[in-house]
Amino acid sequence: MAIVYLMELQKKYNEDVLKVFDRLVDTAEGMKVVQKKSPTAVKLHVGESGNVNYVNPRYVNRLADLIGEAGGKTFLTDTTTLYAGRRFRADLHIVLAREHGFDFAPMIIADGLYGDEYVDIDGAKIASLFGHIDSMFCVSHFKGHLNCGFGGALKNLGMGCSAKGGKLEMHSKSKPYIDDARCTQCLTCFDYCIHDAILNENDKVKVDKKACTGCAGCMSVCPEGAIRFSWDAVSSDIQEGIARYAASAVKDKKIFYLNFLMNVSPNCDCFHTSEPMISSDVGILASYDPVSIDQACYDLVKDAIDKLHPELDPSEQLHFAEQFGAGERKYEIKSI
Repeated sequence: MAIVYLMELQKKYNEDVLKVFDRLVDTAEGMKVVQKKSPTAVKLHVGESGNVNYVNPRYVNRLADLIGEAGGKTFLTDTTTLYAGRRFRADLHIVLAREHGFDFAPMIIADGLYGDEYVDIDGAKIASLFGHIDSMFCVSHFKGHLNCGFGGALKNLGMGCSAKGGKLEMHSKSKPYIDDARCTQCLTCFDYCIHDAILNENDKVKVDKKACTGCAGCMSVCPEGAIRFSWDAVSSDIQEGIARYAASAVKDKKIFYLNFLMNVSPNCDCFHTSEPMISSDVGILASYDPVSIDQACYDLVKDAIDKLHPELDPSEQLHFAEQFGAGERKYEIKSI
């Protein structure tokens, strides 16, 4: 049974909050993942432009300090997005991270400039950077989610560690298609695609779905946003996909998880707006098991999450993740 440590935000401590955070990480033995003098990844979500609910960079900065004190060399990392926001391409993503206060350590986008660089792990398109590291810290904001009920460590691993093609695979069973109304026939996508999956026939650009590998890199290079896809996967399919990808992302790695159960918003930090919270702040949780830490968070705010989308069953991602070997749902919680 995994142990999940809890720093309660409703509890009065006689220490500075960052010192309590230090004690949480120390009690949970978080620094065991640090390899001295080696690059140490901190996987996080910097929030979309306009969103203010993402994890406070002061906590991540303090985590970077602790990693440095343990002998590691911190860098921050995330992947590009499928939707057309400022995290859609690596260079824009890095600028946004700095604007949001994540300017205290290098930022490396794990799936490359256009989101098409990946390694195949058990059939999952995992961002290439994660094929080069053996350990990391996974910092997640636990909140509501439109398709999954909630998003936490598993979503940060599954969706957050995949290249664009993996995200496409989890969100939709379709391949990209050309929106003719937006397409100017500039042929940027045609020149970019190394799989010859973009066709230019009779002055019309289209995707050859048989040749298309689903890498989704063409979506990033299109200057008109004319390459689209359908968000048609049902909740159960998405949750199963996230769980499968999460299991692939953690394979043969040592990962320490921090879930921030605060600013519990109804939607993902990918939303560019800030909405009323669905729960009061609970605390910061720490564990070496992504399934247990998400299960603990869900149990602590279950009523709020279930009320948000009563038509969804958020526990499916936990069930699938345990089934695929990402971790276990049983846990023991210990407050510090």
